[in-house]
Amino acid sequence: MSANALKESGPDGPLLDGIGVAALSRHAVQAEFTDTAGTRALHAVEDWCSAVDTEGPYRPRTEKFPFGDVIEHFRSVGRGAALPALIARLRVLHTSVQSEAPPEDEEVSTPLLSSWLRLTFDQEDGDYHTYVGTHLYDRMRERSEGKTGDILSDTIMAALAVDLLSIETSALAAEPSRRQRTRTRAAYQLLRSMNALAPAWGEKFEGKAGPFATADELNGDEALMAAASRAISATADQIEQPVRRLVETTMLPVTRLHDEQMFIRIIQIFEGLYVHVGRCLGRAITALDNGDAEGCRDELSDAAHRLDATPALFRVLTTMPREAFTVIRENTYGRSAVQSTSYRRVELLSAPRDPGSFSPQAPLLALEGETLQEVFERQLPELPPQTVTRLEESMRRLDAGWHMSKRTHWGITLKIIGSAPGTGGTSGADYLQRTAEVSLFPKLILGVRRRTVRRT
Repeated sequence: MSANALKESGPDGPLLDGIGVAALSRHAVQAEFTDTAGTRALHAVEDWCSAVDTEGPYRPRTEKFPFGDVIEHFRSVGRGAALPALIARLRVLHTSVQSEAPPEDEEVSTPLLSSWLRLTFDQEDGDYHTYVGTHLYDRMRERSEGKTGDILSDTIMAALAVDLLSIETSALAAEPSRRQRTRTRAAYQLLRSMNALAPAWGEKFEGKAGPFATADELNGDEALMAAASRAISATADQIEQPVRRLVETTMLPVTRLHDEQMFIRIIQIFEGLYVHVGRCLGRAITALDNGDAEGCRDELSDAAHRLDATPALFRVLTTMPREAFTVIRENTYGRSAVQSTSYRRVELLSAPRDPGSFSPQAPLLALEGETLQEVFERQLPELPPQTVTRLEESMRRLDAGWHMSKRTHWGITLKIIGSAPGTGGTSGADYLQRTAEVSLFPKLILGVRRRTVRRT
């Protein structure tokens, strides 16, 4: 994707007027009055390369890297139009540092440099993961397990929601409009929904911000911005610096559109949700295999409860006009959510899958061990009927939440892009409609009905 191939026109012409929904980002507008060539970022990288002591400790060297200069340039002009000399330099630098990593016991407030650099030059050979930065988030989550890991994972999702609200509030303050007001309200309600989407963080946050404003209290731009500012400020000491830094460094839009910044944040939150649902399924399998049916149900209930809260995410997404998404789609070809490893892992942990049912763009992912459906069927003869019924109810609820989320995604896609091909080369909305009908536990639900009737 070269600079001269970057397209920023929708069906009705260029999207270049103003700040906010269906217009430019605040960074892009401000860049019109500053140096947009990227030379400052290039010089900063060159200075860092000249001054860095490659034999010194990892943390001091990495924390001095000019992340801010590179990020500001990308946000101002978009990855697709970034200075070619800067891109070339970052590619060479990535080759030289990709073998370096911080010690496992060393706390760092910046992402792994080699992994982050890979995001900066994916214009020609990138995919969904380099677009969203999933590997960086996965690496941070891998450092913690159990309840501590759940708190960290939820904190990441909350930090993404806070940043999204900050982006939208700034746009509303800069240039009020009906569309931007609707988007900002949806972003505020999303943060309010974090108690359900990210309850481990919500418990820690509860009481710090005071009560969220009601819908009636959000009437008018000033009231909305005041409520949003209070919520943003209240989270400042509830999100650790490494998490804030990770969120900051993974906002690298391809275009200059404001809508793409929202799009990236919503995708990153969905990724965090899928990661957690996958963790719940993995723990549910272990629990059931060890005879702990209640532990299995608790994990399934946790996952289903979070999926029930996804309408708050979709409400933000539906504020994107078709003309804005047209621009984003044309400039992010090959970066499709069907490539999401965390999404595919949820389905593969649930029940055996026919490889032919996946999109050609889907990742090749092989998981060891039995699926939840297989463990349940194997344990079925030993489980009391009441336990079977309760487990089935939990699985049905999770399946219903997953099904609802996929159908909503299909409906939004149909509204925004119609029958146009998806960014991954799929048939777009038609593909999503077909996959939305696939159950997480297709054989298990039918089998349970037959066996429970026979036993009673």
